[in-house]
Amino acid sequence: MTRRRQRPFQPAVFLTKMGAKSLIAVFREGQAICSQGDAGKEVFYIEKGQVKVTVKSKRGKQTVLAILHHGDYLGAGCMTGQAFLTATATAITRCTILVIEKKEMTRALHNGHEFSDHFIACLLGRNIRIEEDLIDQHLCSCEERLARALLLIARYDKIRKRTAVIPKINHGTLGGLIGSTRSRVCYFMNKFKKRGYIEYGKNLRVNNSSLSGVLKDSIFSDLSTSGPN
Repeated sequence: MTRRRQRPFQPAVFLTKMGAKSLIAVFREGQAICSQGDAGKEVFYIEKGQVKVTVKSKRGKQTVLAILHHGDYLGAGCMTGQAFLTATATAITRCTILVIEKKEMTRALHNGHEFSDHFIACLLGRNIRIEEDLIDQHLCSCEERLARALLLIARYDKIRKRTAVIPKINHGTLGGLIGSTRSRVCYFMNKFKKRGYIEYGKNLRVNNSSLSGVLKDSIFSDLSTSGPN
């Protein structure tokens, strides 16, 4: 007897059924979805595409906080009283975003247990990822941090594919993501390429099962010990 695969929760469908006001917005590559300093009045759900989250200091220095995917939320801080957005979200690829007004988000969370369970699970997952990123910065080498970043962008932690094609992300962005310099990223990217872990083209092909071997002695060795499905 085969187990029936459970259909993933779809926030847009749920909100439509309960009559909540929301809209679907499409953003082209390089377009800002929301900007640091904007009023926190909406929550954004990534339905399709990849998003870069950055923060800029008053002196103009910018760093990359995360690269998010389908199933992630942006601007959730407004639900706890955060008046202004603390980061800028920019589409890396063409993105489809569900935009939910704060009051409609509140109504959905109060009236829909399925929606609130989904939202809490997403936030807890993001919190765990942030904790792991901090551990990564303190305990892992630059090479290990870069390997883990590429594997996470390729979603190897969720979808155990031997290879994955991801957008070609510049070395400056990767450097900001792992807390290193462009030159160090360039060095290790060339090293990964020579060893066959990655392949360059219009996009970037990540040979997940090979690249995960870089983490075999790190605290994140679980990314290398579990085989692909």
